[in-house]
Amino acid sequence: MPDLTVQTKMSSTGPKKRILYILVMGLTGAGKSTFISVVTGNEDIPIGAPSDLDGVTQEVQDYILYYHHKGCRYEIHLIDSPGFDDGTLNDAQVLSQIATYINTSYKLKQRLAGVLYLHDITKAKVGGVGKINLRMLENLIGMEKCNNCTLVTTKWGCTNLQDEEKREKTLSVEKKFFGAMLQNAQQAKMKRFEPKTRKSALDIIIPYLENEFTPHISRQMVDPRGPKLPLGETEAGKVVADNLEKLSQTKQEQKMVQHAQEILSQSYDESLFEEFKQKRKVLRRKIHMQQSGRWIMRTAIVGGAIVATVLTLGLGASAFALEPVYEKAVRGQRKAEKKAKVDLKADFIEKSKNANQLRQTNPDWLWDNKVKRLQDLEKSYSLKSGSSDSDILKVVRLGEKVGFARSEDSEAPLHAADWECSDSSDSSESDAEQE
Repeated sequence: MPDLTVQTKMSSTGPKKRILYILVMGLTGAGKSTFISVVTGNEDIPIGAPSDLDGVTQEVQDYILYYHHKGCRYEIHLIDSPGFDDGTLNDAQVLSQIATYINTSYKLKQRLAGVLYLHDITKAKVGGVGKINLRMLENLIGMEKCNNCTLVTTKWGCTNLQDEEKREKTLSVEKKFFGAMLQNAQQAKMKRFEPKTRKSALDIIIPYLENEFTPHISRQMVDPRGPKLPLGETEAGKVVADNLEKLSQTKQEQKMVQHAQEILSQSYDESLFEEFKQKRKVLRRKIHMQQSGRWIMRTAIVGGAIVATVLTLGLGASAFALEPVYEKAVRGQRKAEKKAKVDLKADFIEKSKNANQLRQTNPDWLWDNKVKRLQDLEKSYSLKSGSSDSDILKVVRLGEKVGFARSEDSEAPLHAADWECSDSSDSSESDAEQE
C-alpha cells in the first residue's frame, strides 16, 4: 500500500522489515483517532470533544507506528478514515474516500493487512445509521473475508460496567449487529480496547502483522478481471444508495442526495482520462498548425525583404514594414494559446475532483506526449507521490516522529486527552519557436 513518509533505510545485516496497512473505520465519535493516538503515542493527532457533532477527521489520514516483534521491524500504517454519520460529510463521500484509498493501493500492488471497525460501547442502542454501516462494512470487505476484520468496542468504563457487558453480548449475538460477521464461516474477531493501556491496542493490531488481503470492493471496482463497477453499483455502494432513497425530500436534502448519487455513479477514471486525452490532441493540433503558419509567414516576410533588396538595391523597406503588424498578431495568438492551455488545465482539475486516481493527479500530464494510458500517470504525475520507492496516496501523515515501540507488551500512558466519557505550477510547453 502507499506510503508518504520518509522511509528508514535498512542495512543488509539488519532485521527483517515489513510494511503493512490497517484501515480504521467506524461511526463519528467512536474513537478512531484516539485509538491511533494511543497506540502511536502521537499527541498531535486531532481528537474530537464528546460534544462535537461533526467528526474531526474529514479525509483519509495515515499515521505510522514503528514496532519490533519477534525479531522483525514493522512499519504499521494506521489509516484513519472519516466517520460515517458525520455532520459535514455524507456517507457516500466517506465511502468514496475509503474506496479511493484502497483501490489506488490495490493498483499499486499493495494490500491491506486488516480492517478495524470501532464501536462506542457507551451507546445504549445501535441506531439505523449504525446498522446500515455494518452492512456496508460487510460488503466492503466481503463476508468471505470477515476474518480480516476486528470489531473493536471502545470507551469501556465510561458508563455502568454491567450495562456495557450486556451491550457487548447483544452486539455479538444479534446478526443485525456484529453477529453476522462473528458467526460467519470466516469469523471476524471482537475485542475490547481498554483506553488506559497501549498494550490493549497492540493486542488488537498484532494478529495482522503477517496478514494481507484484497477487499471485495476492490475486486468489484478495479480488478482487471472484475466488472469494474461504479461505486454505487458495488455491494457496499448499494447499501448507501438504498439509504438515500429513504431520506425525506426537503430542498436541502435533495441537494445532498443528488451530490451523493453523483459520487456513487462514478466509474473508475478511464472515461475521464480518455476525454482529456482527446481534448489535448485537438489543442495540440491547433497550436502546431498555428506555429507552422507563423513560421511560414515569418519566412515569407524575411524572404520577401531580401528579394526586394536585391531587385531594388534598397533595403526592402516595404516588406520589413509588415513585421510589426505580424509580431502583434503573433503575440495575440500566443496569448490565446496560453489561455487555452490554462483553461484545459482548469477544466481537468474541476472535472477530476470527484474522480478516484485522477483527483490526485498533477494536471501537467496534459503536456506530456509519453502519457498515453491511465497507468502512465502513476509514476510521474501522481500527487500522492512522496516516496522514491512507490507512487502513493496523498494523505496527511503526522506519525513520522513516532519511534519504535520498546516491546510488544510495552505500555504507554493514554495520550490525547484521555477518553472523555459521554496545483502544481503551470509547466506548459514553451511558447518559444524556432523561426
